[in-house]
Amino acid sequence: IYLYKNIFLIMSSSIRVLSQNDINKLLAVGDSKAALEMVDLMATTFAAYTGAHGDAEKQKRAQAPQRIGVETDSHKVLFMPSRLNTTTSIKVVSVPLGDSKGGLPGTILVLDEATGGLSTVMNGAVLTAVRTAAGSAVATKYYAKEDAKTLLVLGAGAQGRSHIDMMVAVRPTIEKVTIWNRGQERRDKLVREIQAAYPKLTVYGVGNEGDGLASAARDADIVCTCTNATEPILHGEWLKSDVHLNCVGSYRLDMHEIDAQCVKQTEKILVDSIEACTHESGELVASSSPKNWIEMGQVINENQDTKADQTKRTLFKSVGISVQDSAIAGLMAKRGVESNLGSVVPY
Repeated sequence: IYLYKNIFLIMSSSIRVLSQNDINKLLAVGDSKAALEMVDLMATTFAAYTGAHGDAEKQKRAQAPQRIGVETDSHKVLFMPSRLNTTTSIKVVSVPLGDSKGGLPGTILVLDEATGGLSTVMNGAVLTAVRTAAGSAVATKYYAKEDAKTLLVLGAGAQGRSHIDMMVAVRPTIEKVTIWNRGQERRDKLVREIQAAYPKLTVYGVGNEGDGLASAARDADIVCTCTNATEPILHGEWLKSDVHLNCVGSYRLDMHEIDAQCVKQTEKILVDSIEACTHESGELVASSSPKNWIEMGQVINENQDTKADQTKRTLFKSVGISVQDSAIAGLMAKRGVESNLGSVVPY
């Protein structure tokens, strides 16, 4: 009877499908309170990930295998399985090999804890940007100057937008935002969006013309690099001695958003995962040693006092750890059920 009951449950299961519009509603994109809740979620995720090192029991609750990938004619397709507490998921992201104007197509699948079957399928494009930016915001909260006023963001895609939202949430003292992007159309579009969302901010857009980027970098208290550059865009000679950097765009050893000087002149290097960055962070591997990197989870677990570090040049490098996906996907799946959002289909 028990066997038949379980077979029936599996055969009669259903899947909730959450579209991008559903996800936007569940995230409350642009709401500062919702942004801070996401920052707290990523802080506990980093803490759980680092806390599991060397602890077999905790490792069961925070599993983040290295991603695998295949290459198509136009994309590098990445598969990222993970488990955090009671959420098991896999994210599939297609990274364009050329022009990325279409963004990063992404999907997250969440499993049913009891049956092991699929319970939720959700659009992951916005989720990837939000969880990454929230992770950067954790580091910014700890290491950027408390009175930071100027923000420079490189990249005008979903990551750039999400990083602006999260930086403003954790540093509401920000008064000026400069957005750099190679393409003017996307850059101007994001400038308009941010100006409309934050009327009190002064928002500029700069490209490769003249010394606009260098000038913006010299003025910046916080810099976020959100590009897929293989050659350095940001140069260390431009930066303030107490700037905080969040670098999230590169995910291969041959990718470099920042030059060697940016890394070598940094007094403290924070990472989401030492193991992952060893395999995937081209800038750090080329210009520093893993023995000098500190996981954000360690800072949080040890409740480190970082006040003095806010006067130094600091850098947070994130290649993304898959437990972040399980954290945010588990929350979205839960909210989807509570809000009765999405389409429920038999499976």
